Amino acid sequence: MLRRSLQISPADSVKTVLEDSFRGDTIDTPDGPLTLLDDVEFAHKVLIKDLHAGDPVIKYGEEIGRVKADTPRGTWIHTHNMSCERGRR
Repeated sequence: MLRRSLQISPADSVKTVLEDSFRGDTIDTPDGPLTLLDDVEFAHKVLIKDLHAGDPVIKYGEEIGRVKADTPRGTWIHTHNMSCERGRR
């Protein structure tokens, strides 16, 4: 099933799903339809580009963290697979 999602900047490596979405659902991306590899709750992020360990995660054109390991597009992105150092001192 095609699910609604939002990408603000062309530089973004994620899209935010606008409804609960499930493994096997699809979202539109600039590179064409993308199949989700995980269940993703409303307002959570899905990686739309393959990233390697340590690569920045970009949302709204800004770095929001870095992936902890090689991560394929279609993966749910959250604190379990992304480091979020912003605002920590």
